[in-house]
Amino acid sequence: MYTIKQASLRSGVSVSLMRAWERRYAVVHPDRTSSGYRLYDDDGISRLRAMRGLIEHGWSARQAASAVLEHPSAAGPRVLDASPDGSPPGAALVSAAAQYDLAAVEGALDDLFGRGSFEAVIDELVLPAAAMLGQAWASGQIDVAAEHLASGAVFRRLSALFDMGGLSGSGPQVLVGLPPDSRHELGALAFGVALRRLGVDVLYLGADVPVESWVDAAADSAAQAAVVGVVTARDIPPASEVAAALRAARPDLVLAFGGASAGGLSAIGDVTVLPARVVEAARALRGRLR
Repeated sequence: MYTIKQASLRSGVSVSLMRAWERRYAVVHPDRTSSGYRLYDDDGISRLRAMRGLIEHGWSARQAASAVLEHPSAAGPRVLDASPDGSPPGAALVSAAAQYDLAAVEGALDDLFGRGSFEAVIDELVLPAAAMLGQAWASGQIDVAAEHLASGAVFRRLSALFDMGGLSGSGPQVLVGLPPDSRHELGALAFGVALRRLGVDVLYLGADVPVESWVDAAADSAAQAAVVGVVTARDIPPASEVAAALRAARPDLVLAFGGASAGGLSAIGDVTVLPARVVEAARALRGRLR
């Protein structure tokens, strides 16, 4: 539960506006302490973010409130998945990158992350938007510098969410990272955020981690599991080497592969291939931990 100030910071909605939306539209129903102070849960913050996102897209407050109340699930209203003009949610991010407009890039990310809880938007909106950046670069729509500008902003946003997502030293410990020469780490970091929000103590190793460094991390930590990202087919051989080395060093370790090409390692015995979607993958791994 969060105080009204904490809820304001998490939702991006001012305290005065939160009170007004509660009074006029009943968008949230905070609990009260014995002293009468408001307390907000994650669902309430998700609704505040969703309403804010609709208003920023030109909806009236009354229309936005009606849409949010018609879709009360924690995942947020599906009406937020598209812009009013019908363009894909990631189009604004690509356009901002093409113009080297960092303020517009940050605004596009505010829009994407503001449409619901992290669990609601990461697989539906944020990672698809990041993928659009790569597709735009591959097609020549933007150059590598523009792609790096926007991807770096996504990385910083996910890093901030990672820091807020849990408490280091609490819960089961898991290593998360990429094998040698693999550098596309947004999916791995997003997975780390989702896992941390489930109460797991994530040791995020990052991109391009040498095999010996994986082994050192496993040997010198209390990790129960190691998750190796396998983003492309090129990552399959080095990921296999990481798995073999970890199995030799820590036979007790739960080994898992995640990412778009993780299925290419399904033939390796006694490992877990996680679902493709970040939130489902985090929940699947959490279920395997003590």
